[in-house]
Amino acid sequence: MPDSLLFNTSVMAEYPVTLKKRATADEIQADLQGRIERMIARDAKYAGCAAPTPKPIPSRSGGAANWTVTGFPNLAPGCYTALVQIVDQARQEYELVS
Repeated sequence: MPDSLLFNTSVMAEYPVTLKKRATADEIQADLQGRIERMIARDAKYAGCAAPTPKPIPSRSGGAANWTVTGFPNLAPGCYTALVQIVDQARQEYELVS
């Protein structure tokens, strides 16, 4: 009886399984803003930071993000690194749909 735990890894690498949430730009932006607001609730120094708008880009590989941001509106002092971390995390979680 064949072992059910043996996988053909060459096929798996060719067709990666993505478990990304599918969302529109407005939905992703709302999620980003929610994360920023939770960050502000923990530390008031981030007050004034705003969520950027996601823009579609061609995906380089099967699991790569298909969106990015072109800038950070209303960037308050000290927000840049935290916003980059939030956007990077969201890019791993979301697939942008029209």
